[in-house]
Amino acid sequence: MFVLKIDVCLVHLKKNLIMRIAFAALFISTLFLSACNKYSEGPNFSALTRKARICNDWELTAYSVDGDNAFDASNTTKLSIDKDGTYSISVTSNELGQIQGEYSNGRWEFADKDEVLYFYEDSTAKPTREFSIRELRNKQLVIVEDLFQTGESHRFTYQPQ
Repeated sequence: MFVLKIDVCLVHLKKNLIMRIAFAALFISTLFLSACNKYSEGPNFSALTRKARICNDWELTAYSVDGDNAFDASNTTKLSIDKDGTYSISVTSNELGQIQGEYSNGRWEFADKDEVLYFYEDSTAKPTREFSIRELRNKQLVIVEDLFQTGESHRFTYQPQ
C-alpha cells in the first residue's frame, strides 16, 4: 500500500513537471516570436535572413502617393537587388510604338538596424534615396520613401519577377 502511494505521487510529480516545462516553452516561444517582427507589416518570423529576402529581381505591382493610387500599368518598373551590394532599376514604357527607358544603378545597404534601405548612385558617398522598409518577405517587398522637399510619402510594393 505504501509503495503504491509513492508510485502514484511520482506519476503526479512527473505530469506536473512536464506541464510546467511545456508551459515555460510555450511562454518563451511566444516572447521570441513576437520580438522577431522587425517591420510593421512584415512576417513575425522568417528562416531566411533579411539579406536573403531582399536580394531578388523585383517588379513593381503597386504604387501610391500619400495613400492615393498612382500605379501606371503602362510602365514596367524592375528592381534588381544583388547580394554583392549592387542594385539596378529600370522603368520602361511604350510611347507611340517606341520603347522608352530610364535606368539607374549603384550600391545598396541596410541602415538603422536594417529598417532603412539606402541606395547610392555609383560614385556618391551619401545615399541618393532612402526607403523605410515596411514589409520584407521573400514574396513581397514594401518600401516607403518620404520626400521632405514636398512632404509626400511614396509607397512601392514589389513582387518577384
